[in-house]
Amino acid sequence: MKVLIDWILRPRLCISGSRMSAENRKGTNPMPKIGVHDKFELAYMGKLRGVLAAQGVILAYEMDRAAIDLGIHLWVETDEGTELTGPRIWMQAKGLHDSTLTAEQFAKAQSVKTPSVEMDHVRYWYNAPEPVYLVVYVESADTFLAADVRDLVDQRGGLHKVVTAGATTTFHIPKGQTLQHALDRMPNHRSMRIDGPAWRGRPLGHGIDPLRSALAPMAPELFLDVVAAVLVAHDFRPDLRNGDRITVRDLLDADRPAVITGRLHLTYEWVLPMTTEYGYDPGSDFRIEGEPLHAQGEVVVVVDPTGTATPESLAPEINLIGLAKDREIRRVLVMSNSSSKPKQFGAWFAGLRDVELWCMPQQLDSLTFNVLTTTKVFLEFHERLGFEYRNYLP
Repeated sequence: MKVLIDWILRPRLCISGSRMSAENRKGTNPMPKIGVHDKFELAYMGKLRGVLAAQGVILAYEMDRAAIDLGIHLWVETDEGTELTGPRIWMQAKGLHDSTLTAEQFAKAQSVKTPSVEMDHVRYWYNAPEPVYLVVYVESADTFLAADVRDLVDQRGGLHKVVTAGATTTFHIPKGQTLQHALDRMPNHRSMRIDGPAWRGRPLGHGIDPLRSALAPMAPELFLDVVAAVLVAHDFRPDLRNGDRITVRDLLDADRPAVITGRLHLTYEWVLPMTTEYGYDPGSDFRIEGEPLHAQGEVVVVVDPTGTATPESLAPEINLIGLAKDREIRRVLVMSNSSSKPKQFGAWFAGLRDVELWCMPQQLDSLTFNVLTTTKVFLEFHERLGFEYRNYLP
């Protein structure tokens, strides 16, 4: 009995917790381990978040099931403080150890080969409704490179050239495409809803009927900004014979009409509302659309922020007819900041036809077509545009 009592009361060696020897822990209760690559990823993801935190609100998925590491909702600094902008950008980050790409190799390289990525993920990123960037951290240079996945894929010839289900691939990102360079460009991204009514199968980003709506007269500066954006969207290049490097907007003056010669590299199309059917015939939902008018190539462009210009009113300052004939130009485009004015329309149409110049002037009712169908222009200005009347797509 005494032996048993001595055994029960004898002090015992605790083998749990921090008092367990390393020898006893080995193989009996292994502790969680952090791999070398895990430590590396934790380090560069922390750096990435640090850079992004100064540019906007960082976004993240609660579950890692989207093949995207994180995102950013960009902000801008204004006179009224910090404001969130429209675009949200998503990123998938990868890292290159300095043992994989040394500082010497990076210095000599023109571009950096990314780690392998799954092509199923590439397809998903490419088709995402918001931009997805592939970001690579180069440890030896302590720098991030970043590229829009769509750009990377398109440079290779498109998805059909690079996607194979279940396969992997790599991309090359030029060294000049740093993360900061990408962040500087990111505010140019636009996300647009496409689930609304479509026009000719084309999502416009709004539901307004471009054939049966009319913009209201604008402040001269706004009118010039809108018209310049429409012309740039159609790749209009002014005829600058003295070699000046100026924009279309630089050539426009809010106080008086501007006359510019140049070349439309893309076809400019518009429709006159007077030729478009607004109502319906009894028992039918068919309506006639006005015949499209087109211009491409050499043109004279008259931009009238006053909404009053005619060939006669311009004559004391510029010989428009002589200018067109000297340049061997046969088409004149007129864009007027005016509601439908038959007299002004007739002055341009008939007055120039008499001298064998083609002109179908655009007042705001027909210019509406170009603003509403040139989606990037509409998205840029829509908060500042008023309408005399507005109809919606069915």
